[in-house]
Amino acid sequence: MQSDSKIFIYGVPGSGKTTFSLDLKDKVNYPLVEGDTLRVLAQKDKTKEEDPFAYMGVTGAFRKFGELTEENVIKGLKAVRTNMVPYIQEEIEKYPNELILECAFLDPQQLIGKGKIILLTKKDEEGHRKQFFTHREENEKSLEHFKAARITQDFLINEAKNYPIKIIENNFDWH
Repeated sequence: MQSDSKIFIYGVPGSGKTTFSLDLKDKVNYPLVEGDTLRVLAQKDKTKEEDPFAYMGVTGAFRKFGELTEENVIKGLKAVRTNMVPYIQEEIEKYPNELILECAFLDPQQLIGKGKIILLTKKDEEGHRKQFFTHREENEKSLEHFKAARITQDFLINEAKNYPIKIIENNFDWH
């Protein structure tokens, strides 16, 4: 039985997840949990050497598999997702009623039947780039992360077609 009192929002960095989630929180008055807090919990359990994916975002995890390629980016995403499943499940259980959970590494397959799943996208590459670099310095490494985000977003959109996921194209210009 699906509960719409839990809302899961995911998408790549720079897609507007945080702003969207905060606006939604104001409208429905549900508790909001951001994925970065879950990463902190994972890092308390294991060192970087024991579990490097607890210390990596979805757009940088490809490096553990080699160069920036579509295959390595998706492997990195899946590794981060696998790493974070226990922390996501634990957080969902903490909130038996309402919850908004927002993060880049949600795995929709793990969330089916647990609430409403929303994939936030930013298809316009220039708009996505502007949003992505709002809180990041633009350099060689961050440009690689942006390219990885674009690859990841394509994967997430195709993946979402297999599940009951609402895809919302974020056309809002935050600047």
